[in-house]
Amino acid sequence: MEELTREMETREPSGDLFDLIMGVEWARLDADQLVTVSILARKLKSACEWVELAALRRTEDPTELAMALTEPEQIVARRKEASEALETLPRLAEQLRRGELDFRRLDAVRERVQHLSPDLVTEVEDALVEVAAGLNRTQLCRKTTALVAQADPDGYEQRCHKATKDRRVEFAPLPDGMAKLTWILPATEAHLVFQQLCKDAKALPTDDRTTDQKRSDALLDRLRGTKRDWNVRTFVTLSMETLLGLTNDPGHLAGYGPIAADAARELAMHGPWRGILLDEYRHATAITTDTYRPTALMKEFAHVSAGGTCTARVAPAPFRNTTTSPPGQPATPNPPISRASAGGTTTANTTTTP
Repeated sequence: MEELTREMETREPSGDLFDLIMGVEWARLDADQLVTVSILARKLKSACEWVELAALRRTEDPTELAMALTEPEQIVARRKEASEALETLPRLAEQLRRGELDFRRLDAVRERVQHLSPDLVTEVEDALVEVAAGLNRTQLCRKTTALVAQADPDGYEQRCHKATKDRRVEFAPLPDGMAKLTWILPATEAHLVFQQLCKDAKALPTDDRTTDQKRSDALLDRLRGTKRDWNVRTFVTLSMETLLGLTNDPGHLAGYGPIAADAARELAMHGPWRGILLDEYRHATAITTDTYRPTALMKEFAHVSAGGTCTARVAPAPFRNTTTSPPGQPATPNPPISRASAGGTTTANTTTTP
């Protein structure tokens, strides 16, 4: 039998490779060879998943297949839907066939680009094809989400608003007297809740509980009303154009990624601002040392500019010849806001309150 070596890890999946790992003598393998066998097994698994998708793509009615596989029809139908990636993302699907990408990562990309036009899907795939194989699923999800939001900011904004209708809490029983609660809610709110739970857990006395257990206890304390104060901060970054409602480019929520422009604007109105100056490559080159808070008039103006309705008794007059304080110089007490003439963003440091 051919000896297992690291060089085999670069081979494409094949029948010979399958026969090789199925015929190994496990007692004779060293640590390096066990790693090699694991890598080859993953590559072969990915290739088999490609074969399954190819078969599902050509199956008109999944009902009979579901019965043959003893799987619920809904699961087979979802798998058939996932097979669309073979056509919409052909280069990433080819990486699945070669064992360089697994199904979960490919399907994560498909789910995020399924609402885009074919041209935009190709644009996103162009940006991913060279890096996808080197990213884990979480990293790939974040990068794909950012690319989708950048390629179609208005569509991303609309989908974010629509997705809020899916918020819910679900209950599922677990073995050994346990149960699972699943809470689906907008990212900005979920991020703030989790930050607060982390802070609550860190403040608990040192004992034999794990961090996960402390977060669970902290959540239960808050649901029971034992704790009421909210004192965590979160950071959102958005362009001045987005802040004024001139564009709907997504904001960036620290620790999460892209969020809808409306959500970013709302967060920005609840905390102090700091200006960031960008160069022509959109890289940060300077940041203000001083911060300032938006006034009531600035909040009203930003709300109206973003397409909201003026709630003031008398709508404020449009700003004329206004400028922002440049990075590095102190901000005026109530600085006017205007569209940035050079590349610029605003970072809001928001402290949550009940």
